[in-house]
Amino acid sequence: MKDTHVAGRYAKALQLLTDRHADPSPLKRLEELDRTLEDLRSVADLVRPGTRLGNFLSSPEVPPEAKRALLRKALDGRVLRSVVVFADLLLRKKRLSLADVVVTDFAALVSRAKGLQTAQVFSAVPLHDDEIRRLHAELEAYTKLKIVLTATVDPELIGGAYVRIGDHIVDRSVRSLLQTIANQLVEVGV
Repeated sequence: MKDTHVAGRYAKALQLLTDRHADPSPLKRLEELDRTLEDLRSVADLVRPGTRLGNFLSSPEVPPEAKRALLRKALDGRVLRSVVVFADLLLRKKRLSLADVVVTDFAALVSRAKGLQTAQVFSAVPLHDDEIRRLHAELEAYTKLKIVLTATVDPELIGGAYVRIGDHIVDRSVRSLLQTIANQLVEVGV
């Protein structure tokens, strides 16, 4: 199983934990999700490889209990209790390296809870503002959801673009089209 899928499961578990402990009113629930996301981002920054804490927690020479004690000490009183418990779970399951991916997946879950859908467009060259606006409007019309669109340049695409909305991908990149042609030529046996 890919790590990104595992990160998505952890993000969903954190959302369920947050929902369980949040005030039942929709506004309070969204505020709690936002606070959890903010705290989760802080934790990801703290445990990122290359940081002092990140290096300590990833060291095979440090006993697991010492790692857990230092992580709790670093987080207690600074982030929500549920985030402390969650970070401890990631540490015990040796999944702290997924913290950044969990943040991304959790942010998408928070957006969905707010009635928003995140979408990313990857293009070979930077898109102009009018192209982004037109694509944004078309995606909202297609999904019938409020879309939060981010644009990223990926020079490996050669040309064209592809859009990722959750698990759905619309690929109109030159790289993909060339791969399709190559596959068809192999099938024909030229």
